[in-house]
Parts: sequence; structure tokens; C-alpha cells
Amino acid sequence: MEPNDPSQGDEERLDDLGRRIDAARDHTRKAEPVGEPAGRLNVVYRLSMEFVAAVFVGVGLGLGFDYVSGWKPAGILVGSILGIATAFYSVVRAIRQLNAENDNKGK
Repeated sequence: MEPNDPSQGDEERLDDLGRRIDAARDHTRKAEPVGEPAGRLNVVYRLSMEFVAAVFVGVGLGLGFDYVSGWKPAGILVGSILGIATAFYSVVRAIRQLNAENDNKGK
């Protein structure tokens, strides 16, 4: 019988369609490569970008404070220290979040 044979009943056509869908799914599952997830490099890039961005924002705010107030070394020093502290805080927070997600996936 043809897949679109009008003499075939609706139930039989649905069963046939279900079998073809299952066969296609099995074929795609077999075709997928098995290996290490590609997310690890993305995590490294995310953490490094968060760190660099926080430091640059702190330095930028410090330079802006120096420009507005006229206290040349104070703003850049305080901004740098606050930027580095914020960078470490954001990286630690992101790592804790990723570890919590991995623990939830493992359960």
C-alpha cells in the first residue's frame, strides 16, 4: 500500500506516519556526534569577558571622577580597586550559578 493510499483507513495511515516519524528520529539520533559538550569554552569566554568588563568600567568611572573632581590619582586608584573587586565578585557568582546548574542536571 502507498503511504497516501485513499483506501487505507485513517488509523492505519496515522500508525504508518508514527512509524516513519520514529524511524526518522532514530536516524537523527544515530547521526549526532557523541562527545564533549561545546559549552566549556563558552563559559571561559563569558567569565573572562565579565572580568575584563568590570575592570574597564571601574577604571572608566575612576578616570571620569578624576576629570570631574581634579583629584588625579585618587579616582583611578579607587576605580581600579573597585573594578577588580567587582570583577572577582561577578566571576565567583557566575561560577556558583554554573555549579548549581550542573548539580541540578546531574540529579
